Amino acid sequence: MKKNTKVIIAAAVLLLAAVVVCIALFKKPGRIEGFDTAVTSVENIRIPEGTRIVALGEATHGNREFQELKLEVFKVLVENTDIRALVLEGDYGGCALVNEYIQGGEGNPRELVKHLGYRIYRTQQMYDLIEWMREYNMTAPEEDRVRLYGMDIQKDTDDKIYISNLYKRIDDAKYEDYSSKMDELLGDSYDTYDASRYDEIIALMDEICGDLEANHEEYAGKTSETEIEKARIAALVIKDFMELEVKITTGFHEYRDTAMKDIVDRILELEESEYGSGIMIGCHNNHMTEELSTRFTFLGAYLKEDYGDSYFSIGTDYYLTEDNLPAPDGRTLEKFCSDDVLAYQVGNMPENMYYLDFDSVDPSSPLGKVINRTVRTGSLGEDFHELYHFIKIYHQVKMVPTEMYDAMILCYEVHPIEIWED
Repeated sequence: MKKNTKVIIAAAVLLLAAVVVCIALFKKPGRIEGFDTAVTSVENIRIPEGTRIVALGEATHGNREFQELKLEVFKVLVENTDIRALVLEGDYGGCALVNEYIQGGEGNPRELVKHLGYRIYRTQQMYDLIEWMREYNMTAPEEDRVRLYGMDIQKDTDDKIYISNLYKRIDDAKYEDYSSKMDELLGDSYDTYDASRYDEIIALMDEICGDLEANHEEYAGKTSETEIEKARIAALVIKDFMELEVKITTGFHEYRDTAMKDIVDRILELEESEYGSGIMIGCHNNHMTEELSTRFTFLGAYLKEDYGDSYFSIGTDYYLTEDNLPAPDGRTLEKFCSDDVLAYQVGNMPENMYYLDFDSVDPSSPLGKVINRTVRTGSLGEDFHELYHFIKIYHQVKMVPTEMYDAMILCYEVHPIEIWED
């Protein structure tokens, strides 16, 4: 009898625990007083005077709303600030080749999106971004033209092409020499480098950097100082790529973010000195947050430390997502809820997306108290496992919004990107 009683009690406890978990899972967040009057549309974004870098994050890589925001926010910045350069979480050399098209060069934008670095960029949204930048430049004064850069180091092929293309314009003999050596050491496509000749590859990139510096004035007369510097950065990126591929066994993410920080520094210096322009960065939220949002991401914290208040960060989030994610046999569409109390508020409003500047919120107000305490936010990258549906830490980050960002763009529901298969 006592044994049966213990079994009944244990079963009752388990049932009660299950009920509590279910309530927690399906309980909706409450309404936040003042949210609807504090937010505005994306077109009303205003950046503080003295800002040198605006970083726009994305809570996922696989939702079209966040890809569209790259162009929408960049348009606002071009119209209202001195920012004329967009820096993607994309391949440095590939973006440099796409920028040649944006500046009026030849090319097919549907093919060019493949050079941005990742398959997730082979979309209508990124096509529209490239085309808008090119069309804008057709009528813009020289001093107002816009430019595209990449800041990632995970590929080498297009960096090699960019360097070769430069030498073809400035020195025929060195073009033949350096192109031949790079083909021999790095191969003719991604991931065909000869790892056993790592030291030779590094020495060749050092030689190219030295040549570009030593003959800077002569070469600049045949092209431009900007193009010389961009080719030198491409050689440095190849060095970082080789270090990441061959030498780094632990600390992959820290090395990558440190290298991206160095590239951003160089791009900003180039933009400010040559064009008097600030820059906009577009990357995953995890990279651009002002505090470390995970143990793997560092870029935003580094930028905030060096640039202080001249670094302005805009995070993004959703309440519901159907995300285009990688799967063993291709791609998969998966649904998640972020449990973000801020993004939930948008579901009760006329539009699906709103901008919230934290400086405009009274810290003592109900909304001010929310953005200054820990909340759950969505965070999905370019990986997926079925466990994501059962263990929330795989697709959520707990954080204090005001510690991570200066502002946020909040969506209630976001939809998957459609990746071109060709």
